[in-house]
Amino acid sequence: MVSVIKFIQEHALFHSEMAYNCKRKSFNLDSYEKTNQGIYFILDKEDILKVGKADGQTGLKGRIATYRNSLVENFKRGDSTVVLWNRVMTGSLSDRVLSIYLLPLEPEKKLFHGVEVELSIARSLELELSKLAKQQGHSLKLSGQN
Repeated sequence: MVSVIKFIQEHALFHSEMAYNCKRKSFNLDSYEKTNQGIYFILDKEDILKVGKADGQTGLKGRIATYRNSLVENFKRGDSTVVLWNRVMTGSLSDRVLSIYLLPLEPEKKLFHGVEVELSIARSLELELSKLAKQQGHSLKLSGQN
């Protein structure tokens, strides 16, 4: 079985430290400019808090922007992800500085019945790594699937 921590150390890139900003209901972290699809990992030291995917049109750039933007309105509307982040980051992870790692993934091109299409493994890789992280005892505290 693959150790997810070892996988992160060997394949992902450290992007930024991230600290929760209670006033904005989001995180202070560095921006990311590339629109690659990919997987990201949020860690509290050796504990994996979230394995996420960024497989939309703006890829990792868009996902990182989501974590950086003010999410007060989403919180007021009761958005489950933002409420979870606030509960965890003002509770058990209060005043912790987390780390985020990125694994950009280039889509592969394949012919399908004569049409060239892009294939992305981001969704299935995120799912498998999340399952493994849970099996390996990581808390996944910032994951809505936990």
